Order: sequence, then C-alpha cells, then structure tokens
Amino acid sequence: MNFILYLETKICDILFHIVFTGVGVLLLAAAGFQNGYLILAAAFSVCACLIFHWLRYRHQAARQTRIMDLTDSLEETWYAAEVLPSPREPESRAYHYALKRACKAMNERLEKSVEEQQDYREYIESFAHEIKVPISALSLAFDNMKDYELKKETDRIYNLVEQMLYYARSENTEKDYFVRRLSLPDVVHDILLKYRRYFLDAGIELDIRIKDTVVFTDEKWLGFILSQIIQNSVKYFDKPKKRLSIYSEESPASAVLVVEDNGCGISAADLPRVFEKGFTGSDRSKTASTGMGLYLAKTLCDRLGLGLTVQSREGEFTRVTVVFPKGTVHETGS
Repeated sequence: MNFILYLETKICDILFHIVFTGVGVLLLAAAGFQNGYLILAAAFSVCACLIFHWLRYRHQAARQTRIMDLTDSLEETWYAAEVLPSPREPESRAYHYALKRACKAMNERLEKSVEEQQDYREYIESFAHEIKVPISALSLAFDNMKDYELKKETDRIYNLVEQMLYYARSENTEKDYFVRRLSLPDVVHDILLKYRRYFLDAGIELDIRIKDTVVFTDEKWLGFILSQIIQNSVKYFDKPKKRLSIYSEESPASAVLVVEDNGCGISAADLPRVFEKGFTGSDRSKTASTGMGLYLAKTLCDRLGLGLTVQSREGEFTRVTVVFPKGTVHETGS
C-alpha cells in the first residue's frame, strides 16, 4: 500500500478537513484578519492534515508488513487468525472475528478429514494383511499342484495387494520404520528366491555380482523397493536371450546396487516420467501395469534417504540404481 492509495481510502476525512479549513478561514476573514494570516492558517491546517495522515499511513503500513510477514512465516496458515494481533478499529475487529470463525471451522473440518483418512488407511492396511494370508495359501497350493500358471496369477494378485498396502503406508513410514544392519547380498538373495519361478519360466539368465556390503535401512521397505524394480525388469523383456544383471559398486560418496536388464528399454520421451504415479509408458500397453511400482519405489527411497535413478536406451537396456549414501548407512565388509 502506497501513500496515494492510502489517501484515496481517506477521501471523506480529507474532504471534511478541507471544508472545516475553509469555514475557519471565512470566519477569520469575517473577523478582520489580513490575507497573509488567512493564507498562513490555511497552509498550517493543510500541512497538519498531511502530517497526521502520513504518520498514520506509516503506522498502518508497518502493521500491514508485520501481519504479512507473520502469515508468510507460518507453515500452517489456517492458524493465522490465532497468532495475528487483534486490531483496535471496530471494522477491522469485525473482519478479524470473521477470519477467526472461518479458520476455526476449517480447522475442525481438516481435523475430521485427517481422522477419516487415518481410519480409511488403517482399514486398508488391515484388509491387506488379512487377504494376504489366503492368497499365500492359494499360491502354495498351486505350487504343490505344479499349476504354475495359476500360481503366477495368484502371485500377481499378492503383489498388487502389497502395492496397495505400501501405498497406504507411504505417507506415514515412521510408524512402520525400523532401521537395522542388513547384508545386501542376503536381501537380494531373498528377493531372487521369491521370483525364481518367473526366471525359470521366462528363461532369464541371471548375472549376480554383489560385494559383501552392509547397509543400514529398513528390511521390509528395501525388500519391497527391490521387488518393484525386479518385477518391472521381468515384465518388459522382448528378446530371445533375456539377461538380468544385479551388481553393486562403490564410489567415494556412496555404495550402489544396480539392476540392469536387456529388455525393450524406455524411450527418451518417457524416461523423465517413469517415477510419476500411474505412468505406464506410451508403448507398454501389451503388458498389464498399474504404473505404481516405480512411483512407490521412488517415494519410499526418498523417505528412507536413499537415491533411485533410471537410465535406459530404447531397444537395448534399462538400468535402475539404488544409492546408499556412505558414512551413516553402509559399510563394506572385509
């Protein structure tokens, strides 16, 4: 707010002051005062009016700046009415009262919405846990019956339920987060055992070269992340000779785990979007995909403090790298 704009809001007060000054000058003239005194009186009155409004403008501008700075400093701006200073002017008090009522109503609605979301999330988690038991039983039964096609479909259902569960948990990882010392080769070995039937049926050649590296992270979250990466690799093989390489590397700043396949690759246009929620690619309609796997993997890596990158060349390879920062999260065994 500049001074001219302020004066425009006080136009009625200024007009009243001008009229009052004019009447005063006329009364002084009627009393026989000389023109010089009349001009001096009028000039004094105008200057007094301008000085008064200038000081008032400075006070209001400073107050307005403080209010705006205080509001901008709040992370949760809906609490602004609770921390803003109470105004003195009756009209401003009415606006402040209306703002407090509106913020109070919004806070109550927000709390209710958060509570409903929490209840829904807990229901989804409970449902996912309960339904995984019969699905696992079905998978085991089909495995014993050597009906590997039905087992594969049952495992796919299980993986979708897992995606649903981890998606529900992804906003509150701290509730289900337990960092401990893990052997990276052991974690990878467990994941490969989980998908051994897929590798055998698809004729995928495995190339495993993992150093004896220890990482410090959550075992379940890391296992889920690697599962999503490997599932993604298995889906998009399009060559007679299928090869999946999993290896670890060292750099001065980090240890990395690389999952690389010689599948169809990702186009340059699609590559920047692979971590978007629901993105399935422009030419991947031939495979069933939710577009959630890499999105969840990236989300969980961010929350775990891990890096996740994808490199690819269409028709040649896709390379997914999980980065474990050095110092606090990993060490290399002897």
